Amino acid sequence: MRPLSLISLLILTALILQGCSGGLFSSRAPVTLTEAWATDNTLRTPESVVFDRERNVLYVSNINQVSKDRKDGDGFISRLNPNGDVDQLYWVSGLNDPKGLALHNNILYVADMDEIIAIATQTGAVLARHKADKAQMLNDVTIDNAGNVYVSDSQRGTIYLFRNGRVSQWLDTKRERPNGLLYDNNRLIVASHNTGKVRFLDIERQDFTDWTDKIPSADGITRVGTDGTLVSNWNGEIYYVDINGRNWKILDTKNKKINTADIFYSEEQGLLYVPTFYDNRVVAYRVAF
Repeated sequence: MRPLSLISLLILTALILQGCSGGLFSSRAPVTLTEAWATDNTLRTPESVVFDRERNVLYVSNINQVSKDRKDGDGFISRLNPNGDVDQLYWVSGLNDPKGLALHNNILYVADMDEIIAIATQTGAVLARHKADKAQMLNDVTIDNAGNVYVSDSQRGTIYLFRNGRVSQWLDTKRERPNGLLYDNNRLIVASHNTGKVRFLDIERQDFTDWTDKIPSADGITRVGTDGTLVSNWNGEIYYVDINGRNWKILDTKNKKINTADIFYSEEQGLLYVPTFYDNRVVAYRVAF
């Protein structure tokens, strides 16, 4: 038998590794999604969702009529029970185009055009409206361990910081349009809507490190499992990204014209919550590892 050439040996080894289940070399995604429930379609352009483990409820931001250049006051926050039933459709009303949501110390922070809205989770009362100077389209919100609130502005290409009662422009990302934000161990994970890149941002040095790319219209970011991260493509895809930056597409609803906006994973529930924007629902998916 003729000995294998080096090239043939490399090809054979690659094929064997590709056939292995799990691990870095597997073509099969490390997680799968199975639909658990979906709300009715009474929501109005839902953009973001977050689970409040203290009260066992979900909060959903509703843009309603999209109004980028004016404040129409028709935006609102809904409250859902864990089974997807709408408990209070208009839990908080009088907002404009509310998008990203984040919780800290019984306060729900909302990105609303050019304001960061603080809402008491116990009562639904609006505690404060913090103006972000020159903001054009505040989008996602994340909060670090010290309670500092970071908010992306996808139109201006900036990230704002709310700290000690004051909002300031924290970082100009130049030509990128930061959308999704997630605080992760003294760094931010930043999804760029226009480049499809998801990168690490060192909070102290304010510099980026490449991680993963080729996620079109990158939007929501949420951690899942020990080392995994889920990133949504607003047009209707969800990707799983491993610690090394390799990504797999695990959901595609583009052909059904169902968007996937600012997602949230609840470890307690084992569910991924997906606001479907123009489809006017939140869909929950069971995550299997």
